[in-house]
Amino acid sequence: MNIKQYKIYRLITLVLLTGLISVSISLGNYYLPIIFVLSAMATMYYCRKSLKTTEVMADERDYKVAGEAARYTISIYTTIGAICIFVLMAISNKEGTIYVISQCLAFSVCFLVLLNVFLFKFLSKRKK
Repeated sequence: MNIKQYKIYRLITLVLLTGLISVSISLGNYYLPIIFVLSAMATMYYCRKSLKTTEVMADERDYKVAGEAARYTISIYTTIGAICIFVLMAISNKEGTIYVISQCLAFSVCFLVLLNVFLFKFLSKRKK
């Protein structure tokens, strides 16, 4: 398999995955998307292993840019999320659907920050 075929298979897998997930969710089946995602991951793993090339797929610059993008994404999401949490809590008077949404957003922001801290510590220890 060459790089062009790999990219085509990757695109086909992505299109099929999104279609199957949206159909499953609209039919009310929430377990099938998990199976579809795992199948897509296995397919992509197989395609990556059968790729016969000496061409570099990614280098240090790509990983550096990806790290910076992740850092900015986390910063922007947590800042906008925190502002939205306080605004939603202020207008909800601690009752109703808006308050529940603000709580879900608060847990989402907290989970993202804690996951970032945990993964940073874990990966920095692993690099030593």
